[in-house]
Amino acid sequence: MDEKTVFIVAAALFIGLIALLVSRSGENHGLLRPSGTATENFQASRMVSGLGYWFSGPESHPVAIIGVEERFRFDSAGYWARVDGEDALKRLVAGMRSQALPLNQDLRGFEMVDRRGERIGEWYSAPGIQAVITRTGIDSVEIYPPSSEPVRP
Repeated sequence: MDEKTVFIVAAALFIGLIALLVSRSGENHGLLRPSGTATENFQASRMVSGLGYWFSGPESHPVAIIGVEERFRFDSAGYWARVDGEDALKRLVAGMRSQALPLNQDLRGFEMVDRRGERIGEWYSAPGIQAVITRTGIDSVEIYPPSSEPVRP
């Protein structure tokens, strides 16, 4: 092969490698998708069968409450506190509402999904919260709690 052919082959391989890396980057990260059903479930303090519930922030006014599909191993559970029953969920939601009302914030429910759209669970918080949701394996997830610091414009 002459130098020009070697250069073209090397450039094509390099571009292919870059394209592969870019397409795979962030593959395991999830997102929050607005959900009327999740909003209704949390506002009614209804615990959905098959979800394990956790909250972040002070018990008197949590920053977020999540319900994680029990089929997943919840690798970052140590960063959250478990919700023990619907009465506890009701108190937590009431605390969130009392904190949000004076700030004119509207609490919403979201569906947590991975990059491919597979459901991971439900999330309840004020809109605009940054969530870090990572699929760490076939049956495991990491969900890191949001900061309790107020968002500044």
